[in-house]
Amino acid sequence: MAFSDAILPARLRVLPREDLHVLLVLVLTLGTGAVDAVSYFSLDHVFTANMSGNMAILGIGVATNLGDVTGNIFAFVGFVAGSVLIGRFINRHVGTFMRIAVEALLGQLLIFVLLTVVVAFVDVAAHDGWRYAICLILAAGMGIQTGVARHLSVKDVNTTVATMTLHDLAAGSRLAGGDSVRWRRRAGVVLALFSGAAIAVGLDHIVRWGGLGFATLTVAFVLLAMAALLAAESREPSGVEDGVGRP
Repeated sequence: MAFSDAILPARLRVLPREDLHVLLVLVLTLGTGAVDAVSYFSLDHVFTANMSGNMAILGIGVATNLGDVTGNIFAFVGFVAGSVLIGRFINRHVGTFMRIAVEALLGQLLIFVLLTVVVAFVDVAAHDGWRYAICLILAAGMGIQTGVARHLSVKDVNTTVATMTLHDLAAGSRLAGGDSVRWRRRAGVVLALFSGAAIAVGLDHIVRWGGLGFATLTVAFVLLAMAALLAAESREPSGVEDGVGRP
């Protein structure tokens, strides 16, 4: 049995490529909700994925001097660094995007596994140094994931914020006189972020590393699915490559 056939269930293998991309990005969005919930509650009100929320908290902290925003600064720096890293990788790497995505998500998965192990053995909340380091590294991993999701080019699906998606869902509804095009994926984004956060917080109440472990599983699922797609592509007759890199 081929690797792609073993990993992807038959129902997923027959999906149109765009629909499969939607599913994978929604799974990443589920993980994003988990990561932000974990970082907000365990890293002293820091968002490591949603930089809109993170910058708002940072601005409030600076203006009012009511709390320590060092973790927010580290998260901002980490997210920018991860975004620069994935941007350079995509722009300089020659090959199919699927191969690039697999390699990038493998790096993110290793980061998440490492951080999950650290959280399991270290009381991060009691050690500022560890907390700042995790803010930095976790945000870098989310910067990488955001770059991968963006280049999957799934219309109306944003893996980090639901604001515009929620607007499009409401403004494009039949109640607003719209045609409700793509309402399922828009609603899926909102539901995925909500569900990821709720699941992560629930798991964190059971075991300290539960929420981050759940986010790690979402990345692992998408990585395996993309690796299976890449394996399937390699068995297809050679044609024009889906090149996104430049020499």
